[in-house]
Amino acid sequence: MKNRKDLILLSLLVLIWGGNWANLKIGLTYVTPMNSVFQRLFFSTFMIAPFLLLCKNGIRRDYRTLAKVVVLSAAWAFSMIFMMVALEFESSGTSSIITYTQPLFVFALSAIFLKNEITKVKVAGVLLGFAGIGIIYLDRIGSQAAGGSILPILLLILGAFLWAVSIVCYKTIAAAVHPYWISFFQVSIGSIIVFPLAILTGGISFPYELTYILSLVYLTVIATVLGFFLWFYLIKNEDTTTVSSSTLTIPIVAFIIGAIVLGEPVNPLQIVGIIMVLTGVYLVNR
Repeated sequence: MKNRKDLILLSLLVLIWGGNWANLKIGLTYVTPMNSVFQRLFFSTFMIAPFLLLCKNGIRRDYRTLAKVVVLSAAWAFSMIFMMVALEFESSGTSSIITYTQPLFVFALSAIFLKNEITKVKVAGVLLGFAGIGIIYLDRIGSQAAGGSILPILLLILGAFLWAVSIVCYKTIAAAVHPYWISFFQVSIGSIIVFPLAILTGGISFPYELTYILSLVYLTVIATVLGFFLWFYLIKNEDTTTVSSSTLTIPIVAFIIGAIVLGEPVNPLQIVGIIMVLTGVYLVNR
């Protein structure tokens, strides 16, 4: 990290997104996955819109930039869709681990398209981090909530890849698009994409239970609005692979919160994997 401020912001982002997985799981007890995604994006659109007044000239209006914004937003929206569908069948801890394989894809895509520096230490760190993720997941194979189906895992991996695509795509236009604008386009275009899917999979309903309302507030205000601003700020100002690899610690936070709040199991094998992940992150951030 270039300075202590960015390190603090990254730590805050890890706590916010790590705590969001149990929150997502709780929300799915009230609504369908598509309904949940649509409401999150729909309400976030109106919350982010006022911030655009602070950067009226925050986007370069040329066809190439706008096309990349659309591609980026669509990739991220489908990443969300696949992740939420899989989360209905998987635990929050396992879902977070598979989703956060995205740094591996970012590492490869950045090396190809962004010409990011590849060092032996970074390669070793990324490999060790993902080896740790594999060990954490080994214990879950025999007890999948989906009855042994690999479909949720495939959806999570596909979602991770599409998230990585959106990250690398944003990095190519970071100088031309302000983070507020890209956040707005992601949630607004995403809500348009998800709306028909929500209608086709049970419709759109809004439960008025306090638990669900608080869950939605966390999703929109904290995890989406604040989380996006922190994420794009860090992606713009720091090395893409370093920031993405640092988010490997998010599954650790998700595991801990899932165990405390939802009663999801944590065993010695998972602890070994967590230590490997932390070591990998340290190597990447040297």
